[in-house]
Amino acid sequence: MKRILLISVAAIFTIFMGGCAHPINMKPDIGTVSALGAAKIDKAVGFHISDANLSLEVTTPGGGGDKVRYFPYRDIEAGFYKALTEVFTKVSKVANPKDMEAIKKSGITLLITPEITTTSSSPSPFTWPPTEFTVTLNCKIVDALGKDIAQVSATGVGKAEFSDFKSNFSLSAVRASEDALKQLIKKLAETKALSQ
Repeated sequence: MKRILLISVAAIFTIFMGGCAHPINMKPDIGTVSALGAAKIDKAVGFHISDANLSLEVTTPGGGGDKVRYFPYRDIEAGFYKALTEVFTKVSKVANPKDMEAIKKSGITLLITPEITTTSSSPSPFTWPPTEFTVTLNCKIVDALGKDIAQVSATGVGKAEFSDFKSNFSLSAVRASEDALKQLIKKLAETKALSQ
């Protein structure tokens, strides 16, 4: 009996010391993703996010030795679409980026494929939500024939202290997503190769 109790205590201690991964999301508030009335580039563009990326779960550090887990591509997809509609006159999702003939027939002139990387951290030894979060969107852009046109990168930063996130543990991640999308809109609009 004593041996079982010791094993149980050791197991609980191991779990506690190892921390755990708390689920959060980084879904932006779509209403904040705006180009503030800037003129759009008159082009039809498509974007592709693979099913594998949509189901990809990422784990990064939180506070108190714990971690957070989330689905970056799934969470940001709607915001990414909204960001593109702020820059281009027509945007659609592309299921198969290798079917260049179908892409060309659809009228799409540019195909955008994002790669998302994230970081998170918190100096707090007592609370697990991250107080700092970054989201980087690296977008590869090709034309309807698959020729490289541009590589556009935008990084967003989100910060939240305990008084901010006590009612929303995902707040720093959400703010980072929103910032990254706003930066992406600006970078895309400024990339001359996309408007030629």
